[in-house]
Amino acid sequence: MQLRAMAKTKDDPTATAARVPEWLGEARGYGLLGRLSDGLVVEVVASGRRVEYPKGGLGLRWDEEPKTAILVRGSARGFLAYPDGSQITTRYLRPGDVTGVFASRQPHIARGIQALEASELLLIDAERMHQISMAYPAFGWALIEELTTVLNATHRALYVRAFGSVRQRVATAIVDRARLSGDVAVGHSITGTQAELATAAGTAREVVATILQGFKREGLVDVHRGMVVIVDPGGLEREADSGF
Repeated sequence: MQLRAMAKTKDDPTATAARVPEWLGEARGYGLLGRLSDGLVVEVVASGRRVEYPKGGLGLRWDEEPKTAILVRGSARGFLAYPDGSQITTRYLRPGDVTGVFASRQPHIARGIQALEASELLLIDAERMHQISMAYPAFGWALIEELTTVLNATHRALYVRAFGSVRQRVATAIVDRARLSGDVAVGHSITGTQAELATAAGTAREVVATILQGFKREGLVDVHRGMVVIVDPGGLEREADSGF
């Protein structure tokens, strides 16, 4: 009986009821934290520090020590940077998504995240993530599941960048941005410049402008200054998912 009680405590640091901080908001029910018991959530967040970023702010830069981040509030994009200063968006993040580096960066690829709006990250040092994983098997398995989800999303992004047409890449950028705040639906507005879409799609702004006008003629989207409005969500998603 005593051994069973010890095992339960080992797997969940608070066998009794634990109070999850209210500031976690929707991040509690999505991603890594959504896979954990209240007790483990409390253990994880107690190990981190909260950092706010203004719109456009950069976090988890490649010259920092390895650390993990959970997006608590706002939205962000993950990106890779090239020596000439150009960037490509690899992933969009919503509250609950996990990003960062869990060990020494090899190779030393320039990468980071940028806040798309005022955002907040919960930062946890890589060594602390290792300690929690070793102490609580439930956390280690939840982390494996979450990183598998991230890996699948990254593979999809690489597939689209490597084999998708520019038209598909632009459609994917619009759909991914729309999914940050819910379903892809009629009337859903995606704010941002054509230059930002070009960065996400890995192409030039002029190319994006031409493709958006084509989407508009086909009734997929409507285009306004600094905004794209979804008109035909099904058609746009089919365009983004072509080839899968």
